[in-house]
Amino acid sequence: MLSILASPAIIPRPLDYSPKPGAFRLSWNTTIIASAEALDEARFLARSLRPATGFPLPVRGGNAEAPNSIALLLDTSPEVVALGREGYVLAVAPDRIVARATAPAGLFYAVQTLRQMLPHQSLLPTKQTHDWLIPCARIADKPRFAWRGMHLDVSRHFFPPEFIKRFIDLIAFHKFNVFHWHLIDDGGWRMESLRYPLLTERGAWRSAPKRGEWSQAALNFPETRSGGEYGGYYTRAQIREIVAYAAQRHVTVVPEIELPGHTLPSIVCYPNLACDPPGENQNVYCAGSEETFEFLENVLDETLDLFPSEFIHIGGDEVYKGWWSNCSRCKRRMDEERLQNVDELQSYFIRRIDALLTARGRKLIGWDEILEGGLARNATVMSWRGIEGGIEAVRQGRDAVMCPTSHCYFDYSYGTTPTEEVYLFDPVPPDFTSSEATRILGAQGNLWTEWMPDEERVLYMAFPRATALAEALWLPQEQKNLQEFLERLDLHYARLDALGVTYRIPAPQPATAPLVFDSEATVKFQPPPHGMLIRYTTDGSAPTAASTPYERPFRIHAGTVVRAATFRNGGSHSSDETRIACLLPDAHAATGLVPGVAYRLYHGSWSRVPDFDTLVPVETGATDRVGTHVKQREEQYGIRFSGYLDVPADGEYEFYLGSDDGSVLRIAGATVVDNDGLHGFVERSASVYMKRGVYPFVLDYFEQGGADSVSLRIEGDAEVLVLREG
Repeated sequence: MLSILASPAIIPRPLDYSPKPGAFRLSWNTTIIASAEALDEARFLARSLRPATGFPLPVRGGNAEAPNSIALLLDTSPEVVALGREGYVLAVAPDRIVARATAPAGLFYAVQTLRQMLPHQSLLPTKQTHDWLIPCARIADKPRFAWRGMHLDVSRHFFPPEFIKRFIDLIAFHKFNVFHWHLIDDGGWRMESLRYPLLTERGAWRSAPKRGEWSQAALNFPETRSGGEYGGYYTRAQIREIVAYAAQRHVTVVPEIELPGHTLPSIVCYPNLACDPPGENQNVYCAGSEETFEFLENVLDETLDLFPSEFIHIGGDEVYKGWWSNCSRCKRRMDEERLQNVDELQSYFIRRIDALLTARGRKLIGWDEILEGGLARNATVMSWRGIEGGIEAVRQGRDAVMCPTSHCYFDYSYGTTPTEEVYLFDPVPPDFTSSEATRILGAQGNLWTEWMPDEERVLYMAFPRATALAEALWLPQEQKNLQEFLERLDLHYARLDALGVTYRIPAPQPATAPLVFDSEATVKFQPPPHGMLIRYTTDGSAPTAASTPYERPFRIHAGTVVRAATFRNGGSHSSDETRIACLLPDAHAATGLVPGVAYRLYHGSWSRVPDFDTLVPVETGATDRVGTHVKQREEQYGIRFSGYLDVPADGEYEFYLGSDDGSVLRIAGATVVDNDGLHGFVERSASVYMKRGVYPFVLDYFEQGGADSVSLRIEGDAEVLVLREG
């Protein structure tokens, strides 16, 4: 595999890159030549390069190469045809550049490669003084998967059209070709409807929760607006403009119109869509009413008029079927259709929508719950609860798109889903045959925005994980190399800077135990990424761009806490903090202590572990272990466990904290394991050097919704006892 010294840090890495001597110099006299069908791609290249270079870069039609030119040519030679519609051959010589592809999409991806071969300053929006050199090379490239997507939820939090276009620009730059636009959900209806104007007059505006907040239980769409509501929607004209904008960048916009669940705004606006009797805050369409299907047929016809995509996403996930079990119309429907249970009723619902879309020449795609009760004839499954749903779809002879929470949910914290794990993701299960593998269309990254109230947070959660996913979906699995990718990513950060992306900077990585209970300790960090440096403080203040730069390991004494962050050179953009502490805790005797832990139980809705010191518990008590068995309800609760750790001998101990959702372990006031945030079950660990003694600890945990779990285990040379006050 080529090192980054032999080729530019292109992401995704081209399939075949052969460096050649010399470089092409972009200049005032450079022209861009394109086949008639590729003039749009040529104009895109010219528009991309003019601001930073200041060069005119005229575009003209033609099929001939010329000196000091960049030629984008359609080609039907066997070599090029073998690379498919999205593949390309790119030849950079000192006097000219020639890109060849069978279709404009391939030439567009050649353009993205060229943009990354130039200095990163070429991506800046203002004129720069630079020598615009492109290293000579020959590239033959094509993607592994046909579906390379990114998803954005605009229902929980609304984002303006300008940001949607910017998001599309960023994913196209990384050669993604699908934008999954989650327009409809309980948080608000975001697509203008001519047939049902209340959907946006009322259903797009909520009095609670406001921007920056989220609570499913608090959702409210007032009948009369006061002007203080939060929300927004896209007009039909804006949607058409965005779809066309994406198409110019070879990105297909796949809309999601949620059904039969996650439909609170539409039922609030049109109560006749609810069950009989209707439920309070019902967010599931009545499956027994023909009015429901008439409504959905009209809405979907409006959707198809706006979106030319082959696939239409219909959701189908997390449907609470209790409404149907109590509905007289749904019971009648089940009797008439001889349906055995409400799962089969959901299948009936999806099959009707599938038939509607098929009759209009489109394909239905939905979350993996559409398998329940029987999969519709022409449906494609988007597998999110692991990869099992995709496997089952393929076993039934259907196609699947993989986006499991384990690798593709970018609303999860970076601690839960690190960039490295995203890169290693393979959408094709290892035991699939070559025939079965063709049923896996690809994969996508998902951004659910309950806790992403602004554009900066969306980009922070997306990048650099989207960068890793782009390569994971482009390269064959056997050609991936994580370390080599991370080296290129270190250089790619400069491009993201030039594009104004508020990406997540990697936090400093300690090379020694981050917490030492002793009289002194050594502080040592792993080297930061290229173009970045670590700055730290030892006085308790937060690190800034003016703090001491880390250059070599140093010693600290008990009572010192090092606070460190990674910074871009010359900038204030920084990472999350890393803390290294050296402590000598107060001595505690084991007398009067008994096995077990104390607990305090709280009720509430959170996205991160709250400050339980400021809250009033609903119950207190003692138990024999850390776990969720002390809960009073299934969701929206928190627990604080507290007690003492009896460490029998000096040594290094590993603490494993697992939870679904978030948890944090502190020993003697110092954070040891941070497993915070909304996520499925994740176990994180930390190594701590501890002297023999008894240490107080606190373990905080919260559960927002879905599955719940929390556990603590300790490994070391000697058994650590967990005790509480008797």
